[in-house]
Amino acid sequence: GGDRSISVNVRVVVATHRNLEELVQKGSFRQDLYHRIYVYPLLLSPLRARTEDIPLLVEHFASQIAAQNGWRAKEFSSESIKALQNYSWPGNIRELRNIVERLLLLAEGAVDLEAVRLALPALASGGPKLAAPQPNGTLSQRVEAFERESILAELKRHNQSMTATAKALGLERSHLYKKCQALGIDLRALRKGES
Repeated sequence: GGDRSISVNVRVVVATHRNLEELVQKGSFRQDLYHRIYVYPLLLSPLRARTEDIPLLVEHFASQIAAQNGWRAKEFSSESIKALQNYSWPGNIRELRNIVERLLLLAEGAVDLEAVRLALPALASGGPKLAAPQPNGTLSQRVEAFERESILAELKRHNQSMTATAKALGLERSHLYKKCQALGIDLRALRKGES
C-alpha cells in the first residue's frame, strides 16, 4: 500500500465455467461487474468435445514443461496420442497438462501407449479414475505418488494378485512387497476391500 496513484495499462482476461448471464438474473453475480468484463466473449467447448486439439496441446505442454524443468524433450507415439484423445478429460485442460507432466517425468524414453495407460488407470481398467497425485511437491514426492497410484491400479486390475501385479509391473514379487510397504499400501486392508 502506497499513498500515490500509479497509472497502469492492462487488459483483464476473465475465465469461468459458469453462465454469468444466468447468475446475474438470479442475483448471485453483480450486473455492473458483468457489463464491465463482458466485452469480447470467447466460448470454448470442453476438451472432450475438441479432441483434435489434443496433439497440438500435448506438443505445446511437453515442450513448455521440458524447458521449465531442464528436461530432455520426449516424443509421444501416435498410439499414445490416440489414447489421450479417447479419454473424457473431466479435469479439462489442467488435467491434460498434469498428465503430460507426469508422462514426461516417468517415461523412460518416448511416451508410448503403456505409459499413458499407467498414467491414466481409467483407460486400462475402464473403471473410475483414481485420484491424481498432487502436481506440487518435490520430484521424489511426485514419483512416489505416481508409483503408489500405479501399484494400486494394477492390484485392482489383477484382483489383488501379487504375482500378476508384479509381472505386469516388471518387478519381482519380493520387490513389489517391499515397494508396497515403503509406499504405505496396506495389502491386508486391500484384500478385505477397505483400500
